[in-house]
Amino acid sequence: MVLAQLRFRGGRAVALVCALLVAVTSFSVLTGTADTQRVDLTGTVKANSRGAYDLLVRPAGARSRLETSGGLVASTALSGLTGGITQAQWKKIQSLPGVDVAAPVAVVGYSLPMLQLPVDVSKGLQPGAAQQLLRLTPVHVSENGLTRIPANEQYLYVSDRPLHAEKGAQLSDEVGADGTSREVCTPVTQSQDPQTGALVPPMAYVSCASTNPDNTFNAPDTVNPKATGPFQAAGTQTFGWSFPYLIEAVDPASEARLAGLDKAVTDGSYLTGKHPQAKSGTMDEEFGTTSQPGDPSSTLGWEDIPVLMADKSPMSEQLRIEMTRLPAASAEQVAQGTDLGTLDKTLPGQHGTPAGSVTIDAQRAYATLLDSIKSTLRGDRHSMTFSPAVFDSFLSSLPVGYRAGGDGAALDAEPVPVNRGLTDPTSDPGDLLDSGVRTLVNHPAPRFKTDTDVRMNLVGEFDPDKLSETGTGLGAVPMETYFSPQATGANPASVKALGGRPLLPNGNIGNLLSVPPSMITTLDALPYFSDPDRFSGTTPAQGVNRAAPISVVRVRLDGKLGYDALSREKARLAAQRVHDATGLDVDITMGSSPQPVAVGDPAGKYGRPALQLDEMWSRKGVAAVVVAAVDRKSLILFVLVLAVCALFVAGATGAAVRSRRTELAVLACVGWPARKLFALIVVEVLALGAAAGVAGAALALPLGALMNVHVGLGRAASAIPAALALATLAALRPAWQAARSHPGTAVAAAVSAPRRPARITGITGLGLANLRRVPGRALLGVAALALGVTALVALAGISAAFHGAVTGTLLGDAVSLQVRGSDYAAAVIAALLGAATIADVLYLGIRERADEYALLHATGWPDRAIGRLVLTEAAAMATVGALAGAGVALLGIRVFTGGLAGGLVLLALGVAAAALAVTLISAALPALALRRAPTARLLAGE
Repeated sequence: MVLAQLRFRGGRAVALVCALLVAVTSFSVLTGTADTQRVDLTGTVKANSRGAYDLLVRPAGARSRLETSGGLVASTALSGLTGGITQAQWKKIQSLPGVDVAAPVAVVGYSLPMLQLPVDVSKGLQPGAAQQLLRLTPVHVSENGLTRIPANEQYLYVSDRPLHAEKGAQLSDEVGADGTSREVCTPVTQSQDPQTGALVPPMAYVSCASTNPDNTFNAPDTVNPKATGPFQAAGTQTFGWSFPYLIEAVDPASEARLAGLDKAVTDGSYLTGKHPQAKSGTMDEEFGTTSQPGDPSSTLGWEDIPVLMADKSPMSEQLRIEMTRLPAASAEQVAQGTDLGTLDKTLPGQHGTPAGSVTIDAQRAYATLLDSIKSTLRGDRHSMTFSPAVFDSFLSSLPVGYRAGGDGAALDAEPVPVNRGLTDPTSDPGDLLDSGVRTLVNHPAPRFKTDTDVRMNLVGEFDPDKLSETGTGLGAVPMETYFSPQATGANPASVKALGGRPLLPNGNIGNLLSVPPSMITTLDALPYFSDPDRFSGTTPAQGVNRAAPISVVRVRLDGKLGYDALSREKARLAAQRVHDATGLDVDITMGSSPQPVAVGDPAGKYGRPALQLDEMWSRKGVAAVVVAAVDRKSLILFVLVLAVCALFVAGATGAAVRSRRTELAVLACVGWPARKLFALIVVEVLALGAAAGVAGAALALPLGALMNVHVGLGRAASAIPAALALATLAALRPAWQAARSHPGTAVAAAVSAPRRPARITGITGLGLANLRRVPGRALLGVAALALGVTALVALAGISAAFHGAVTGTLLGDAVSLQVRGSDYAAAVIAALLGAATIADVLYLGIRERADEYALLHATGWPDRAIGRLVLTEAAAMATVGALAGAGVALLGIRVFTGGLAGGLVLLALGVAAAALAVTLISAALPALALRRAPTARLLAGE
């Protein structure tokens, strides 16, 4: 009987086999794809789950509330620490079992030398002019052009007449055409502010130069016999730039093992663990000067601090000099010998002709700094007034203060007032004039308290890009040990203000983004910086902790640790040992990855608006979260795919049973018991399942090879039991319905009559009435499509949640990209099966109500109207199913993640619209079948 039924209803049998074949083949191949990507995923996590260090040890209480609650490590955690860990605690950590390297970092502070930058401004001069005067307006430009801090204006007087000066004099005499000389560029004594008593520098700084070959003012330096070459060319002007660099102290041996600092040396040699050396000499020997016999100041002592300097600056800033050519009358004022006090009142208001601009970037300024330090150490100094190699003061930066964020930011950095006491009013403080979020403490060297200077001994230079800690690995820990921090706009207004580019640190060391260290010294040098006889303000509250100078200790553990439970337990045990032994805060950074945290940065004083920035903090334990998230996603996705497949097969089997209701009723009339009717349907579907399983196993291998997916024999063979199980599950309810067949069913209507008459006014009303007559069948189609749409939207939402579970970390981004292809393929197949289920429901309805459609056609309904009727039924089921599936998916995502990612609602609506379109295309095939229906035969039979 089974074989006869399958042979007699070949079309329905083929449809069932195709449905099962699609289900089991796609399941076998896609699970093989998922397993392949699971291997790739494991490799990605394993390769990137371990950064440069596994534990981060900080002073007790250093961890903020947000870090604790969010499992984070702030990107500003290191720059705001100036001690809190003793050297005894560091050595205790190093001695604990399981610790491979314990590398300490002690943040000393910032040195702020005033660089003297010679700048060629000759392109602003007018060729052939006898006397001319340029106004030079320097502006510090940084933060993507948002911050523009003006510096003191300068004036350059250039004459074609000779300028002569006495030996060592800073003034010059200009020789006129009649041979007489006149003193030009006369200095003026600084004025005093009547309210504060502070010295106020003049606004007009006038320098003189000559293009005449007979002048002596630009002659070689007569002050320092060691110096060679001219002071400066006629078109060269010197500008000051307060250029900061951060000083940090490390243990050379530990730093070499952890970060490879010794391998990053590009010039000179690496640091050693030797103590600083005390030296002494005379000023004559050091500076090439002479002194009177018996002069007590002629002796000099210093301590040599070994240092490594970075070979490039981490700052992003420019010094832009705008040039203005003033009228000839202004130049004549200088030529007449007008004193600077008068020029100070007249020159700033003079209008002139723009003469272009010159820009100096931070890299050139930093190269000048390195050259100055090297020249000082060689003894090639021009004067004793400028020595960047000698520490006459340094600044400490206290931690950033945060408060609850507003306008979508997680945190807001609290602004601090500008500390004008840090700057010398006679110099150009540059970026320190701007507001900031870090309190700065000055540590000047007390005058006449000691005759021993602290001076650097530049042993070598290093390239920060060659350090292992600054790699771009997905598991990198974004601490400010060496790399330059950056932030991106966190909202559209900030992105637009920054021009779509990241924000980099500038010379304002009180800003949110601080520069990484440019100078590395040894832990042995720390006592000199915390010695109150050498620098004032050396207390823990003021940023220098003599008793506990170490800021953080980065710990790498023994062995090959991964993301597995055993490795995590080893790291937890090691962290507990460190905390128990020292009482310090310990963060497990193994398996961490950078993630953005939105921080509000207050507006600056010089043009930069308030910004909302994404800072790259560390999210701890990302590797384990990633693996767990992928497991959940795959499980949910394949359950949804199997559910849609089961509904499709159940719908197709139910359709077969419904189409045979008369036959089954006749069998019941002739005495077939319920168990035989049940077995008849189950065995039929099992036979189709077996055929689909064998075909699916045969197709899985070549299809997997075509998709470059490994599908083994075992996985391919699993298609057979999977098809049998799916067929059995789908056949249970239809078989139960067949077993309950009653003889009266043979003469009952195929569809139920409406319970109460309703007036039908159009095609839409008739289509909805038809669906109400077969509610179970309509709900089956709705449910199948709803599950397919749920699979698609849920996949998008789970991917967003998976991305959100690691909050956009680099590792999370990479993994989410890896698993997206096969998962979406499975979800698309599920949605297509849902659309096919609705098409099958429509096809069955057309078969059962063929006489009704024939009557409509005979009474004058055109084919177009009848096709619209079928598509209306399809659209109604598809709309309800798509919206229900999207709604259920969004609700589940909200419950699962606590919120909805931006744009996810629009994405869900787009998926629903696409599902509606695909369903209507599928429904067009049953609608076209109506055109071939034999109207006359159907009406005759009726």
